[in-house]
Amino acid sequence: MKKLIAAVILVGIVLTSTASATILGTVNIDNHNNSLSDMGQLFGGGLTGESCYTGIYSWTNTHAIGTTGLGTQVPDWGFCIELTQGPYNGWQDVIPLNEAPLPAQFGTPTQTTKANYIRELWGRNFNPLWLTGGSANKQMAEAFSTAVWEIIYEPGGPAAWDVTSGLGFHAANIEQAAIANLWLSQLDGDSAYFANNLVATSTLEGQDYLVQLSVISTPEPATVGIMGLGGLALIRKRRV
Repeated sequence: MKKLIAAVILVGIVLTSTASATILGTVNIDNHNNSLSDMGQLFGGGLTGESCYTGIYSWTNTHAIGTTGLGTQVPDWGFCIELTQGPYNGWQDVIPLNEAPLPAQFGTPTQTTKANYIRELWGRNFNPLWLTGGSANKQMAEAFSTAVWEIIYEPGGPAAWDVTSGLGFHAANIEQAAIANLWLSQLDGDSAYFANNLVATSTLEGQDYLVQLSVISTPEPATVGIMGLGGLALIRKRRV
C-alpha cells in the first residue's frame, strides 16, 4: 500500500457482498502493523506503481465470542488479498477462501481454481520462519505475497505467470522475484500439497486477509471419560 495504502491497498478487488458468502465465524482485529513487511512497487489491481508494503501483515486478534468460536483459531497475521483497501479495525467475517475476492479475469482461472492454487502455493512454500522478521525473511514473505497477488489478479495460469510483468498484476523492486516465479511455475493443481484450513477474513469496510486457521485438537472419547466433568468444562472453555 502507498505507505499506508500500500500495506492494505494491496489488492483492489471488490467483493460484491459478504452477505452472499458462507460465514464460518467472526473475528475482531485491530492495531495493524507492517513490521514483517518489505516495500515494493505495485501495478494492477487498481494500482499504478505505488510504493506498497509487501509481505506479512500483522494485527491484534481480540478473539471472537460466538456460536462457532472461530475467532480463537485466527492468527494475528496474514497476507493482504486486496490491493486497494486499507486496514480496518473491528469485526470481520471469516469465509471460505474460494468465496474471497479472487476475480476470474476473462473467465479463467475460475475463483475456485485460484483458491486451490493459493492452497498449493502455501503448502509447497510457506515457511513459518518468515514470522521471526529480519531482512531476508521479509524478502521471502514479500516474494510469497507477490505470488499470491499474481494468482489473484493475473489471467492465464502458472505457465504464463510472472510477478515482474503482466496486465493484471506485476511488481518492481522485489528482491526475490525469481523465487516467486519459480514457486508459481511449480503449481500443477496437485491436491497433495494443498494447505489445510486456509480461509479469508472479509469486510466491506477495508482489507481482506488470507489466513490459516489453527487446529484445536480434541481428546479421544476414552480420555474424556477419565478426565471427568472438570476436564469437560475445560474442553468447552478451550473451544469458545
